[in-house]
Amino acid sequence: MRSLALAFDVGGTSVRGAVVGAADVVMAESRVSTRTGPAVLDDIARMGEELLAGLSPAARAEVAGAGVAFPGLVDTEAGISRRAVNLGLVDTLVAAPLAERLGLPVTVVHDTAAAAAAIWADAGSPASAFVAVLGTGVAGVTYVEGRAVLGVSGQAGEIGHLVVDPAGPRCGCGLRGCVEAYAGGRAMLERYASTGDTTVSGVADLVARTGHDRLAAQIWSEAVTALADGFLAVGALLAPGEIILGGGVAEAGRDLLDPLRTRMDERAGVTAVPPVRLSTLGGRAGLVGAARLALEAVRTNP
Repeated sequence: MRSLALAFDVGGTSVRGAVVGAADVVMAESRVSTRTGPAVLDDIARMGEELLAGLSPAARAEVAGAGVAFPGLVDTEAGISRRAVNLGLVDTLVAAPLAERLGLPVTVVHDTAAAAAAIWADAGSPASAFVAVLGTGVAGVTYVEGRAVLGVSGQAGEIGHLVVDPAGPRCGCGLRGCVEAYAGGRAMLERYASTGDTTVSGVADLVARTGHDRLAAQIWSEAVTALADGFLAVGALLAPGEIILGGGVAEAGRDLLDPLRTRMDERAGVTAVPPVRLSTLGGRAGLVGAARLALEAVRTNP
């Protein structure tokens, strides 16, 4: 059985592509800024072609398929993006045109579901957990008795659009004060840049400044508070055995985990605070999840 897969993680800021091998090892990786409309599909195809061209003939022969972790509403069976607002795509074929360009079977999956599945497995597949994927968006998946609960739309766990401050900043969804408006990676960087300082290159840079930069410290503190309130709501409604954090923002490590635990304890009231821990996958979760699901699809439908 061939053991390699192309994987793509389509985010609001960038599209990441990789060749993923055994033990979830990323063998080669590429990244481009996210464009909207059909251009994003062309970027994925071109990135895939370049990644394949960089492999040896033996490695190329081991590539079984491609997985694309896509945002919004996704019809995996039909390979269609039903509604990706940030990308400007509605009822758009994704799998078929990419399969034609790449010469491989293509599996399209919801980005949060793909990342969460990888994080959950990497964490030891706990029976009860809420797996949060923190990146440009903020979302998660609940696991009950070892099974993902995705809801009728496949989007259960959209914690990022839980309003924690009705007077807060405008969110991309149109509401004010959503968790994502405070704690989404792009939202944090845009809030910092709105002052005229565009030198912050990413969330890691923002966090590194919190010790000496009052604005960076405020933005990070408000992000942690929003996440704490969101996770306390999850705890009150679902009482998961634990909360596991993954995604690019979770790469802040202890700078996120320690204040988050403290803030949750401070604001909990009568709500039981579930244990919170970090995934080891960080921002690779979407790529790893897309690759795993692509290989599983090939095994299921050879």
